[in-house]
Amino acid sequence: MKFQHDVLFQAFDWDSSKYKGSAGNWYKKVLSNVGVLAEMGVTMVWLPPPTDSLSKEGYLPRVLDKLDSAYGSEGDLKELLSSLKKAGIHPIADTVLNHRCASYQGSNGAWTKFGGKYAWDDTAIVANDPSFPGRGHQSTGVPITIAPNIDHRQEFVQKDIIDWLQSLRGIGFEGWRIDYARGFSGEFVGKYINATDPYLCVGEFWDALDYDGGFLKENQDSHRSRICKWIDSTGKQSSAFDFTTKGILMQAVKTQEYWRLRDRRGKPSGLLGFWPEKTVTFIDNHDTGSSQQHWPWPPEKVMEGYAYILTHPGVPTVFWDHVFDWKLKDKIKDLIQTRKNFGINRASVVNIERADGNGYVARVAAEEGSHSQIYIKIGPMDWAPSAERGWKIQASGPNYAVWGRTGVPKGEEPKLPQRPSQIFGKMRIDRDVLKVGARRLPESAGTVLISCEYPIDADEFEFTDFEITVKAVRGSTSDSVTCKVNQDQL
Repeated sequence: MKFQHDVLFQAFDWDSSKYKGSAGNWYKKVLSNVGVLAEMGVTMVWLPPPTDSLSKEGYLPRVLDKLDSAYGSEGDLKELLSSLKKAGIHPIADTVLNHRCASYQGSNGAWTKFGGKYAWDDTAIVANDPSFPGRGHQSTGVPITIAPNIDHRQEFVQKDIIDWLQSLRGIGFEGWRIDYARGFSGEFVGKYINATDPYLCVGEFWDALDYDGGFLKENQDSHRSRICKWIDSTGKQSSAFDFTTKGILMQAVKTQEYWRLRDRRGKPSGLLGFWPEKTVTFIDNHDTGSSQQHWPWPPEKVMEGYAYILTHPGVPTVFWDHVFDWKLKDKIKDLIQTRKNFGINRASVVNIERADGNGYVARVAAEEGSHSQIYIKIGPMDWAPSAERGWKIQASGPNYAVWGRTGVPKGEEPKLPQRPSQIFGKMRIDRDVLKVGARRLPESAGTVLISCEYPIDADEFEFTDFEITVKAVRGSTSDSVTCKVNQDQL
């Protein structure tokens, strides 16, 4: 499958709803910069929640079919969407589906009656809502306390949300960002995707990384596996923001612990290393950075972060503040153009050559066997690939540099090792070597559920029914992985 070059741009921050500048409102402010975004190479623009909301920022939606908000009027929104599409940019709406604020009080005095076209009552609220009495089913996720949690098991709720999303498609939106995806089952996100066919759907499944006291654990497999499980629950249709890479990469550049960027299998250590085709990477957003500063990136290390995500697989996200407030547009543009020129996409191949206390080096190919390749270096070490082998500098700054080439010198092998996630559950047994590799797939598909990238000698594995137990030793680390397979794979 061919993947095209994509870069997502978040076109707002936490304070954008308060904008009172010369443009008039935030939608008009973004409109005036559509040409800039197109020139940079942005292919998708993530816009703020578009509906009437109890909070100016839009994350407490109220009357869903009312599209006049603190960001501008419905007419302003439609004008912006039209301009983006004419520039070849896909508009992505921030959709808050987990919760909704009522417009009226119910008979018991609680705020449980909803207004507008989608006039629900308390049967639309989950039965175990911690703050608002509901008569729906039990929640399928982790409820919040600040607004009524919506019961997505109710067929009328599903019908109305699909109708609302289709109306957003009708005015020009082409994709969805799912706010607080932990609040309800991804099964329903899958249904909404099926009904609306978005260009991109990306979920915010944000929970804490794994720590030992105050120390970030080296192994974050359980954290990224939880995100994979959520993606699985959508029928593998939605992507997800890579909070695992956000935490690991931020710690790596902050303390020069670049060894964190390579997992025990030699792959990228975030969601990026498990399921790159479904990964959306980012540095900061309206929650983690901006004026909220819930989990901010070290300011002096921001370009190291962009050098990493803009040269690696997945869909990278660029934040408004960094381009227009921090004046990093030209530096970020150089990286985006390098990504585009060398065909780097969400499924590109990564070969990590170095990850230690001095820095990180990886070679990335557009696809398996491609002659279009780049080298990325981050960290303080003095390193560069050989110019005699065709490598030319493409972008650089403090503690990062990117080189590229589109031809391979005679006698040099262009092929990079294939990532386990690209093998799609296939297993082959060579004469004396077993290689098992796969992305996480449903058990019903009968394919390998776990990946093991080490070459395994023939006497290091054993068959038991339809399972293979692989025992591998890498340095001082010993792994034992059980992989389930189909009978016809043996």
